[in-house]
Amino acid sequence: MATRLLHIDRTETSPQIDLDLEKGTLEFVGRSLPANSEQFYGRVYMWLEEYLRSPLPETTVNMRLDYLDTSSSKHLYNIFDRLNTIRNKGQSVCVNWHYETGDEEMAETGKDYENLFRMEFNFVEVEELF
Repeated sequence: MATRLLHIDRTETSPQIDLDLEKGTLEFVGRSLPANSEQFYGRVYMWLEEYLRSPLPETTVNMRLDYLDTSSSKHLYNIFDRLNTIRNKGQSVCVNWHYETGDEEMAETGKDYENLFRMEFNFVEVEELF
């Protein structure tokens, strides 16, 4: 069984991740360009599979990323795709997509995900992400 709480420390190349089964929250903070993205995000997928077995009525995703490489973008797509399955069953999934003032690229990345998935996206412009 997956852990109820998953915490991964932030490094120069990978985000801090905090996942909470009991609160229904997923939080990503930092930059995502891990050397082995399959291995890095594998822990998130294991936790997510556990969560999807009995998701809460409301799931909140907080994205505070300042950079995503191509392989990380693919993993975020996969995470959103899995969360979309509970959204399709009538549960609420809300994504708070934070981006720094002037970082149009990250804002656009969030808009791209919003166009792909029928989840609620809130775009939050901030002076500094972390």
